[in-house]
Amino acid sequence: MTKADRSLLRGACAGFERLQGVGGALLYPMVFAALLFGAVAAAEVVDRIVAVVGDYLILKSEVDFQAQIWAMQNKQEQTAEQMDAIKKELVEQMVNDKLILIEALRDTSIQVSAEEVEEVLDSKLSELRGRFPSQAEFERQMALEGLSYRELKNKFREEMKNQLYKDRLISRELGQISVSLPEIEEFFSKYKDSLPPHPEAVKLAHILLKVEPGSDVLDSALERAERVEALLAEGRDFAELATEYSEDASAESGGDLGYFGHGDMVHEFEEAAFALNPGEVSDIVRSEFGYHIIKCEAKDQDRVRCRHILFLSTPADSDKARVIALADSLRTAAESGSDFAELVKQFSVDEETKIKGGELDWFMVSELTPEFKQAVSGLKPGELSHPTESQFGIHIIKLIDRQVSRPWSIEDDRDRLRELAKRQKTEVVVAKLLAELKEDIYFEVRNQ
Repeated sequence: MTKADRSLLRGACAGFERLQGVGGALLYPMVFAALLFGAVAAAEVVDRIVAVVGDYLILKSEVDFQAQIWAMQNKQEQTAEQMDAIKKELVEQMVNDKLILIEALRDTSIQVSAEEVEEVLDSKLSELRGRFPSQAEFERQMALEGLSYRELKNKFREEMKNQLYKDRLISRELGQISVSLPEIEEFFSKYKDSLPPHPEAVKLAHILLKVEPGSDVLDSALERAERVEALLAEGRDFAELATEYSEDASAESGGDLGYFGHGDMVHEFEEAAFALNPGEVSDIVRSEFGYHIIKCEAKDQDRVRCRHILFLSTPADSDKARVIALADSLRTAAESGSDFAELVKQFSVDEETKIKGGELDWFMVSELTPEFKQAVSGLKPGELSHPTESQFGIHIIKLIDRQVSRPWSIEDDRDRLRELAKRQKTEVVVAKLLAELKEDIYFEVRNQ
């Protein structure tokens, strides 16, 4: 379960959050956006420059693509005039972004190490990978984009390095901003009539049960793998067999996965792959996706290039029914007095929430996925949902607390009001910084 994707266009304050790396998709490379939203490039057109900032060029194709992503995220029709206005705002944000980058790169007091870049890069790609239901689906999407994991990583590296430089400049500029209690009260007095009410929200806990393939499914996948293993023993070509029998997207390229490094694949697959020498073929290897036969094509230092043949072990309907029955029994046990936290500890596969008794967090009801929204509808604090299916498995959801929609108040919302007032002060600092940079750094926005 994830919160809804944020809008690209949020106004000046949120635009500055984007400069800090908080959540603006504009800072993601276009390949990242394409993977997330399945965007397809438009028909080729003659590109042109829409803005120049120092030595950087902003191309019409970049702006058009970001506008396409914005439209996909917002899922609403725009008139030609509205889209032109959106593109103008996107160009302004992209210009501001380049101004901040130029200033950060020429500030000799700001240093970024290669190790820091790799750490942030790994974190960002892990976040991207987590948006897909499985590693196999992630790899399938990369294959559709014509990318290996290493190529994707290389495309991100410069972006992440630049982002770190910008983050450090921004942190320094904003480090001294604080908000006093009188400023909070003044802010609330001025804006209380325009602040939207707090949305309805719920605090949840859950037990997550994974739907695993049963013995029938595993035996069938293993039998298919053994048949192909026998064909390899007879001297059949590995790539041809991969094209004919593999149940992975890489089958189209003879099972070729390209080069990958440590940490790029699931543990069992990676361990087997790195144990091979060029030309060698592995025994049958089991992973969470099924059974693999792996052939090493090349190897250099920390990388290996392999082909594989995958035999999927996708859970059957009977496997899901078995887990739902278990979820029902756990729900009954909890309602009969068994400790929910103990059931979480014993049965949940969500390692992150297991140590907290299954607690998730507060969520706006409007941002819940449809299945979760339906599951908690009508529940009172302390009550449990019926088994609920998501892409991650089967959940038993406990409603810990519910917050009804209500207006803002100084007494209940001081910390949040402090944050909003600080953001307003931040806008002033941002505007001043950008004005100074525009005086100092050459930029030009051309007719679009």
